[in-house]
Amino acid sequence: MAKNLKVKIKNTQLAQALQLDKLKKKKAASVKKKVASEPPAPEVKPVKGEEKEKVEEVVSPPEATPAAAPTPAPEKPAEPVRERGRAIIIKKGPPPSKDKPPVAKTPVQRKDRAVAEKSKGTPAPPKTTRRPASFKDFRDVKPQRKSGGPHRGFDSRDRMGLRVGDDDKWRRRRQKGRREGQEDLTIRPSNLTVRLPISVKDLASEMKLKASQLIAKLFLQGIAATINDYLDDETTVQLLGHEFKCEIAIDTSEEERIKITAKTVREEIQETDLELLTFRPPVVTFMGHVDHGKTSLIDAIRKSTLTSGEAGAITQHIGAFKCHSAVGDITILDTPGHEAFSAMRARGASVTDLVVLVIAGDEGIRDQTIEAINQAKEASVPILVAINKSDKPGFNTENIYRELSEQEHLPEARGGTTITVNCSAVSGEGIQNLLEMLSLQSEVLELKANKESRARGSVIESAMHKGLGSMATVLVQNGTLRTGDCLVFDIDWARVKTMHDEQGKSLLEAPPSTPVKVTGISGLPEAGSEFITVASEKEAREISAVRQKEHTHKLHQKGRRGIEGLLEKKAEVEKKILHVMLRADVQGSLEALKQSLEKIHSDKAEVNIVSSEVGQISESDVELAGASGAVIMGFHTKVESHAEGLINQKKVTVKLHDIIYHAIDEVKSLMRDLLDKLPEENETGEAEVKAVFKSSHLGLIAGCQITDGLIKRSHHARLVRDGEVIWKGMFASLKRGKEDVKEVSKGVECGILLQNFSDIKEGDLIQAYEITYLEQEL
Repeated sequence: MAKNLKVKIKNTQLAQALQLDKLKKKKAASVKKKVASEPPAPEVKPVKGEEKEKVEEVVSPPEATPAAAPTPAPEKPAEPVRERGRAIIIKKGPPPSKDKPPVAKTPVQRKDRAVAEKSKGTPAPPKTTRRPASFKDFRDVKPQRKSGGPHRGFDSRDRMGLRVGDDDKWRRRRQKGRREGQEDLTIRPSNLTVRLPISVKDLASEMKLKASQLIAKLFLQGIAATINDYLDDETTVQLLGHEFKCEIAIDTSEEERIKITAKTVREEIQETDLELLTFRPPVVTFMGHVDHGKTSLIDAIRKSTLTSGEAGAITQHIGAFKCHSAVGDITILDTPGHEAFSAMRARGASVTDLVVLVIAGDEGIRDQTIEAINQAKEASVPILVAINKSDKPGFNTENIYRELSEQEHLPEARGGTTITVNCSAVSGEGIQNLLEMLSLQSEVLELKANKESRARGSVIESAMHKGLGSMATVLVQNGTLRTGDCLVFDIDWARVKTMHDEQGKSLLEAPPSTPVKVTGISGLPEAGSEFITVASEKEAREISAVRQKEHTHKLHQKGRRGIEGLLEKKAEVEKKILHVMLRADVQGSLEALKQSLEKIHSDKAEVNIVSSEVGQISESDVELAGASGAVIMGFHTKVESHAEGLINQKKVTVKLHDIIYHAIDEVKSLMRDLLDKLPEENETGEAEVKAVFKSSHLGLIAGCQITDGLIKRSHHARLVRDGEVIWKGMFASLKRGKEDVKEVSKGVECGILLQNFSDIKEGDLIQAYEITYLEQEL
């Protein structure tokens, strides 16, 4: 209806315009006729646009009248004639008198006329005339465009109804084409200094480019990046600059500030004046295969009972102790021997001065023993071999010597340099000799440190204490750590609130080679990370914040795949995924469990670790597991009392373990349960069709003879014809005579009715089989 109304309005406007056009032509014709009948008028210049201000006006000479007589009023001027923007103004005066000669006609300008009228005191404003309407005066009834947009006037296309809606789009396309054709006058820098990591968006802004240009260049380099991804590789950033003729320099001032110092602990000690250095106790790490008696040997040295507190009688945490012996103080680190705790053993080897390699004399060198030898070799730490279990009947030192020689550690007893000590943790035999050898080795190494310098050291273990919060076991390697000091760890910071030794005794300061438990940490520092003392808490917070930001960027970049990774992901076969949440008592155990689960490789299933944290299993953990469908694996931890009811409500699976290889086996079992069972057909019997009978109630019945095995009504059936299986299904009925039977054995004739199948012929074979479902292997 609106469309029809619009058409009617347009038609009305066109009719009015045509009528006005006729009137205009009629008036113009009458004016021309009138002018033609009169004497020729003086020449008048045409006036255009801005020249209308200077309009020439022709004035005829006045008639001879007395001076006092009033001037006759001028007649109404004739209508002007318009021709395409030009106007001719004609002023008609009284006819010339025959008695007097004509006066010369001079043009009078409007300005002169205004001055003359003003002098006479008789104002005579010019009378404005209404010009006839034109087609250009009409506007479309549509609402006009808002200011700022392209102006569209009423033209011939509107009069003829030829305007379409795409005109404006076409006009915009032309304007866009003109803009694209214009030369880019942006001035791009030829030299640039940036700080890594930097996002693609920020780098494009610095280089005065579009982000899409950088993304295209990165794609050609095999890097799939988005506008918000960060670039942290110096070579990649400089190559991008080279592509656009811009030399990019990397600003490393911030990295140097947050690094605090580029020197290692040993380099710092070596550069210290000899007068400031004092002797410190040796740090000794006991390493070896699982169940070879490492912790029992430490118990014998410390005269303690550490082994009684370990689940499964195996060490699953790294321990740090200060031992006071007859030959002096010794700091002992006890490492787990299980293969899952490889990272713990590596940390122990990296912070130690001596490695005591414990080998069971009745078993010899095993896998973890070889791994411990290699880790000590990588850390350039001397090895002292303790051949344990000398009280057992199968103790054989010659076998140990031979295996050590194969590992390039020739014993002193065979002319080599490796010290070996025969001992027994049970009887105490050789313990004193072992301590004397450790003291002798430490004197040879000349272990020194500067007590007066700022404290530096390493994190041995970290855990979440229920009353004290984040707690870390640290080993001071240089300087003295005091209560109230501000520390910076990897991405965490701390103001030391309390310090305790392994027996829970409170300490105010910790000199070099002292293991202590520290509280007041902002988070849980990773085991193996270093710490250093800084001047103030403000500095510690700032450095920690910058490191935390960089750590987040690294995690983001680690999860991002390149072009090859995207293609591999597309080509991956769909796997079954087991979602797992890990909770452990300490950071080291959590790390060991996580690494062990990540090592489970399978083409059919994989483990997705939703979250891994230290502490007890809380209500929020149960909520997250219920939402993600994950299984909660707890290692050496418990479920909070108020979270137990929520576990049943959310139907969440929680598995608690104290021994790490039991937890790993549990995860493997859960992964196998996700896989579809494989059906296996076991043939139980076979029958040959001798004849086919029709029954009005049952249909076709096959008269058969059992040629092999046993056929039961509950078995599955298949029909074989000419060596091909043409049907599979179930038995509907088995008959002997007129009686229904449950099973038929070999050599017996029977009637067989197949379920929903009647195409049976003589000579067909009917086979019976059972289906068993087998569990897949990973």
